[in-house]
Amino acid sequence: MALRRTPLLGRYDAHTHTTFSDGRNSVLENARAAEAVGLETVVIADHIFGEAPWLDEMLRQVEAADATCGVKVLAGAEGVILNPDGEVSLTEEVAERLDFILVDFGGMTKGIALDPPARQSRLIANVVSAVTKACESPLVDAIAHPLNLGRFPAVLSPVDFSAASLIEMATAFEQTGTAFEIMNQLPWWFPDHTIERITAEYADVLHLFARFGVRFVVGSDAHSCCGVGNLRWCERVMSAAGLGEEHLLDLPLAGERRKH
Repeated sequence: MALRRTPLLGRYDAHTHTTFSDGRNSVLENARAAEAVGLETVVIADHIFGEAPWLDEMLRQVEAADATCGVKVLAGAEGVILNPDGEVSLTEEVAERLDFILVDFGGMTKGIALDPPARQSRLIANVVSAVTKACESPLVDAIAHPLNLGRFPAVLSPVDFSAASLIEMATAFEQTGTAFEIMNQLPWWFPDHTIERITAEYADVLHLFARFGVRFVVGSDAHSCCGVGNLRWCERVMSAAGLGEEHLLDLPLAGERRKH
């Protein structure tokens, strides 16, 4: 019996990890979990920093899972934004083999997580520059959980960004067609915020970006198959921001900008 078509929010998970990086389960186990919860598409988005010697095997397993499971399995990656110039941790050769690429701020992001400037205004300028220039990269389809800045040495909250700086970033997203990932585990990045506070602050950011025509994707950031398809906080923050299905990108089409 065919599954009833679910709303767009429940159709895909754009951000899952496997044992190819820091996940606990295999590609097949993530794909089966996606099928079990009624998803249509799941992205295997393991971390890539430089070379990925396991890429051939990951692609083989994605193809096998796609052929045997009742869910579309896409080969993706989560890279790192390396610096305020927007350089990313993937090569063109790797990127062209993948269906969907997210990049984020990580512990090796210079000038933000690594050796941040003492002045908050300079740090914010670095973030804005890194985001806008990463959006311009031909290797990038989406920025993963933007403003995930609550666990780095110099903490920034969404409310620390002026409307002008948010608008500058939103304009870059819209003009380049880069997607903004709403990630279910974003509250983890802000251990000193209540869930209500970070939800409200992030909802304000989403609302502003949506006003500028930015499109969004949703992902669980699952590091085990148990978390695949868990998008409840995504749903909560989207509701708080006044966003609906019309603001979400159809995931299978998300990588088309980069490939053409």
